Amino acid sequence: MFALRLRHFERSEAFFSLGSALAAGIFIGAGLIHMLPDAIDDFNSVAPHLGYPLASLLCAVGLVMILFIEGVLVPVDEGRVASSETADHLPTYPYVLTLILSIHSILAGIALGAEPSFIGSLAILVAIIGHKGSAGFALAVSLHRAGVSRTVIFKRIVFFSLMTPLGIGVGAVFVSLLTSTASLGFEAVFDSLAAGSFIYISTVDIIKEEFFEPSQRGLKFVLLCLGLGLMAMLALWL
Repeated sequence: MFALRLRHFERSEAFFSLGSALAAGIFIGAGLIHMLPDAIDDFNSVAPHLGYPLASLLCAVGLVMILFIEGVLVPVDEGRVASSETADHLPTYPYVLTLILSIHSILAGIALGAEPSFIGSLAILVAIIGHKGSAGFALAVSLHRAGVSRTVIFKRIVFFSLMTPLGIGVGAVFVSLLTSTASLGFEAVFDSLAAGSFIYISTVDIIKEEFFEPSQRGLKFVLLCLGLGLMAMLALWL
């Protein structure tokens, strides 16, 4: 909600534009540095003799899937970011992003709820805190830049916030119903698809839009690199 508190400042639009650039770097890093490598490792654990880059294929499927939704199923054309447009012309990617981040939060919560040891639970909790704050900020910026109303943004943020606690409860149930191999395979599939979705959203929806505007391109580039660097730094510990 910190992002929305700044919307009434005089230069709020400039702030949100810069925030979008930062968010793009976060999503690129989350997809390429965290999700895709995690998916590759999980697939190697589930099927070590597969001999096929399944994670990369599913990453490409995730990218093409979002392209199909935005470019074929629900094309948005000219009215991409204008807040005055009707709901029918609002871009779909903030809602897709909400869904992707929420499912990822559920999976993180499941991992935490299913973890039997205190040290392991603490490590997962630190990882969730490290990712969810930046993801929540990026989500709020994306929703605002898409012209979504404050009330709807608040509902989306609350929904996103509840997903990890929900996942913790589900994880406690999963640990008695699913084998570790099955849950690992499910997480690998989702992480692969989500990585492709993040790459598409960050490049086609955010970077293309923000760098089309001539103002503050240098600063936007620095912030994009900062977001990417933040995800790279988190990979040292998480």
